[in-house]
Amino acid sequence: MQTMLSGFHKTMLVVQKEIKTECRSYYAMSALFMFSLTTLTAISMSIGNLQLTPQLLAVLLWIILFFSAMTGLSRVFLQEQVSGTIQTLRAYSDAQPILFGKFIYNFLLLNILTLFLLPLFVIVLNVDIYHPLLLLLIFFIGNAGIAMITTLIASMIIYTQMQSVLFTVLSFPLILPIFLFCIQLTEAVFIPDTFMLQQPLAFIFVYDLVMIGIASILFDYIWYD
Repeated sequence: MQTMLSGFHKTMLVVQKEIKTECRSYYAMSALFMFSLTTLTAISMSIGNLQLTPQLLAVLLWIILFFSAMTGLSRVFLQEQVSGTIQTLRAYSDAQPILFGKFIYNFLLLNILTLFLLPLFVIVLNVDIYHPLLLLLIFFIGNAGIAMITTLIASMIIYTQMQSVLFTVLSFPLILPIFLFCIQLTEAVFIPDTFMLQQPLAFIFVYDLVMIGIASILFDYIWYD
């Protein structure tokens, strides 16, 4: 029990460190917000007064979220690499608190981005949301999987060249199953008479758990290599 409490305490300290670091520069937040806002504005100006189908609306929403995530979440380990404090972080804590601290931070960023983007998306594209609680659940489990995958990939490319390119290329195949099922579920949110899509929800939930397990196992080798 004491070991679990110690691990939880270290995880929360990592989260606090990430938040304080972000508050000094606002780089990740600025990148996420500016990309999503620019993309949404460009889409709105391009389509004009066209009436979009629920499927196309769902696709556009998750495309904006995905590429916005690619612009900001790759930097979760960059601060330590630039400042040369990775060894200090390794000496301070075991691998698991580092992984889950970074994961929680990325998860918080994604949820803040979602809360920023969704109202603008609804207003700008004149979208009707008929099942808001289902949409929040979709975002929660979808963002959890994306946050864990991007955290793991970011740790793998710390010392590589062209990090942003590698980050997107390596992340996309792993995020794609979540991406496709979240689009399917989000489409149902924009339709008045729909039913609970239990199988896609269950798939995303199980996929999240599998990715968390795999990341937990692999990160020990990545962090101490």
